[in-house]
This record gives sequence, structure tokens and C-alpha cells, in this order.
Amino acid sequence: MKRLTYATLFLVAVLLLAGTLYWGGRTPSPVPASPGGAAGTAAGDGTPTAGETSFYGATLDPPRAAPDFALIDQHGNEFRLSDYQGDVVVLFFGYTSCPDVCPGTLAQYRHVKRTLGQEAERVQFVFVTVDPERDTRQRLYEYINLFDPEFKGLTGDLDALEAVWRAYGVYIEKVEAPPGSSVGYLVNHTAVSYVVDASGQLRLIHFYGMPDDQVIHDLRLLLEEGQA
Repeated sequence: MKRLTYATLFLVAVLLLAGTLYWGGRTPSPVPASPGGAAGTAAGDGTPTAGETSFYGATLDPPRAAPDFALIDQHGNEFRLSDYQGDVVVLFFGYTSCPDVCPGTLAQYRHVKRTLGQEAERVQFVFVTVDPERDTRQRLYEYINLFDPEFKGLTGDLDALEAVWRAYGVYIEKVEAPPGSSVGYLVNHTAVSYVVDASGQLRLIHFYGMPDDQVIHDLRLLLEEGQA
């Protein structure tokens, strides 16, 4: 099991640790994750086996309170992170013009949610834009609906978004698109998911490319903790 101190966590989120940054049109290599001492998961559904308590994602040691924030979702409603204590929250920072990493992540969330079944009622999947210039509320609404209308797509004014990006150590860089591209520009950005437990503690980092069953396994462990 990988453990990260606060300083290391946010350095990882900003610097070039393999698989944590998405460079415009280049997909980062998946980062394999192995839990320390875990017994493995049941056949492909992420269900923890007896006695299994290790996480596949990188853990914060010790956990810290997830930075609170308030933004606007795709329906025009305020989303405040602290309002969702009692649920597990999965945060990803991306943009709707992203060619592969962002849609790939949301497609994974859709599969994870379906596999969790009723357990997913206590998990919030949240997509925060890193491209507010193009990601209007209407555009987020249309984009999120392609995956799951219950997911949250968040935007806000630039000052509010920049404060959230800083709080989570999110790296963002606008770059020109390759010649002939119709998108105008691409955005290099941190390509990890931040997992907040039911008590509002930032607990895990899930790297892009983690297998679905490992993500499901980790979320189920956090859900079990929330019921204890």
C-alpha cells in the first residue's frame, strides 16, 4: 500500500509522477496499483474478501480534511462539498473537450456506479472543469448526460475555480492544439481522482488507468467504514 504525506501528495499532483498528468493529446500510461497485504478481490466485481482491509489507491497518511468549496452544478444549483458528508465523494478535474482521459474516466465512473448498485446511492461522482472558458453550465449538462445525469458537473467564476484548483494541487496548462485540430486548444491537467470519505477526510488518490475492480474495492471499503 502506497502512503503519501501531505507535501508529497500535492507534489505528486503537480509534478511528473508517471500517469498523474494528462498532456493535451497524449494519454498517460496507466499506473498499476497493488495493495499491501491484500488478499485480492472476488471475481471482477471489486468485492473485498474476508479480512481484506488494504486500499489499492495511494493513501494519505494521516488523512486530512478535504478542502471545502462551493461551485455551481450543471443544473444551476450550488454544490458545497461539506453538504455531502455521509457520502463518499470522488472528485476529478477535467474538461469537456478532452479527447480521451476525461471521457475515459467518466465512462469508468459509470461502470463503477452500475457495479456498486444500491451502494452507489452513497457515492457522489464529481467532475470539476479546468476549462471554464468553454465549459458553460449548458455544455456541462450535455456532457455529463452522456455518461450519467446523476454525476455532478461543476463550474463557477474563475476566482472560485482557481481557489479549488489550488486547494487540491491541480496542475493546469492551456496549450495549442495540433495543426488541423478543430478544438483550438487543449488543456494539460492533473489526471487523478481524489476520494473523500464519509467523514469529509481526503483519503485516497486514484491514478488514471486503475482497473475498475480496484476502484470499486476501495470505494466499498470506505462505504463499510462509513457504516461502522
